[in-house]
Amino acid sequence: MEDRSRRRARLILIVGVLMALLAGLGTFFLASGSKTEAPPAVPTVGVLVAAREIAARTVVSAADLRIAQVNADAVPPTALKESKDVVGKIATLPISTGEFILPTKFAATAAAAFTVFPPNEQPQPGQPIPPGSPNYRAMSITVPDANAVGGAVQVGDLVDAMYTVTLDPTKFSGPVNPNRIADPSVKVALERLPIIAKAGSVYTIRVDAETAERIQYLQASGAQLAFLLRAAQDDRAAKTQGATFAPVYQLYQFKIPEKVAPAP
Repeated sequence: MEDRSRRRARLILIVGVLMALLAGLGTFFLASGSKTEAPPAVPTVGVLVAAREIAARTVVSAADLRIAQVNADAVPPTALKESKDVVGKIATLPISTGEFILPTKFAATAAAAFTVFPPNEQPQPGQPIPPGSPNYRAMSITVPDANAVGGAVQVGDLVDAMYTVTLDPTKFSGPVNPNRIADPSVKVALERLPIIAKAGSVYTIRVDAETAERIQYLQASGAQLAFLLRAAQDDRAAKTQGATFAPVYQLYQFKIPEKVAPAP
């Protein structure tokens, strides 16, 4: 009788253990089934973005750019991926920090893109302009093709500006010297002006602010301007004396017209 009770107790114990195991396994499988699967990895691609603010009409340097890993679905189709496609180009529009570098931010090959400062003298973003730097300005002037080497002057050329001014010495100083008369005077006034843009007969040149004032005065006074095209490697100063009647007459021995008395 006692052996039967012991067997029954062992059997109950074994059944309890089995039930506990089954319950644990059930809980494990239920917990495993309730877990959400990890989301798939989002594909990214490396693209060029602005490492800092890039102002319009500045030459882009390598320091202005960085590679960012971006969700492939968020990248514009035309976004540039290699710095060699951008460095040295001129931004025609401002580019914000972190903004994608797109071809539309730069001038097309045929378009006139220029910087106010020469490319090798570009101010550094966030830094003061070095003392002594010229006050560079870009200004446009109209020069008919007949006065601009037949319209052959192009962007990138260097020209000398030759002005013809009709001077009347009595207009400002009065008849101080009776030998001075009103007559045209011609002089190469400016040398090695860079042509940085062109639209028909309108030329954009780079000068300093003071020279811009002088050019504008000459234009307003009615002076006629002609461009003289320079060879790129010719950096010699012209050192001309200007031309008026006396030296031209003496050099070329022009005949001076004389009054003729009418026949009786």
